[in-house]
Amino acid sequence: MASSHIIVGGATWFYLSSRYGMAFDPVAFGAAILGALAPDIDHPKSTLGQMVKPLSIAISNIFGHRGVTHSALAIAGCLWVLHEHAAYQHLLIPFIVGYLTHLAGDLLTPAGLPLLWPIKRRRNFALPVLKTGGFSEQLAVTLMAGWMISGLFAGGWPQFPLERPWRSVVAAAQTYLGEAGGEKAAPPVPVRKPSESSRAKPLKG
Repeated sequence: MASSHIIVGGATWFYLSSRYGMAFDPVAFGAAILGALAPDIDHPKSTLGQMVKPLSIAISNIFGHRGVTHSALAIAGCLWVLHEHAAYQHLLIPFIVGYLTHLAGDLLTPAGLPLLWPIKRRRNFALPVLKTGGFSEQLAVTLMAGWMISGLFAGGWPQFPLERPWRSVVAAAQTYLGEAGGEKAAPPVPVRKPSESSRAKPLKG
């Protein structure tokens, strides 16, 4: 469902940008939502497909639904664009984040994703724990979005399992743009107290 992709894509970027001290940018937020809808451009009846119907029909006729736009090839294409157009990196990064949330969501449905397209066109990868449009999808989207957004008002964020990889991505992007900051100083090493055995014992007189 388009609404699920919009909520998860927007909430994910909202979480990541806030988590790493980025000022809220409505244009970047919109890019994340657009990225969350982009893979379904291969379906003329999708939200994005209806906006660009001639292009959507052409892609659908050539590749079908859940074809190239739902594959690792599409991710590689997005990364290539990110590398070639550094001036728009502030928009391409949220776009890719939204794109990846869409693919992650589709991966959890029975239909799965043709990640190796076109090498194995008929082979789909899936972790079928959600039913598209079902109660499980709505519950998962609500919990995920609520968990991410709640951190803005609770004074701190829950631990995020992809924190270190994402921090590396942000640091690499900043370095590429010449904006990398200095590394944080390592915490001081606590002074160890001498053991009881090493202390001087009084002489018996």
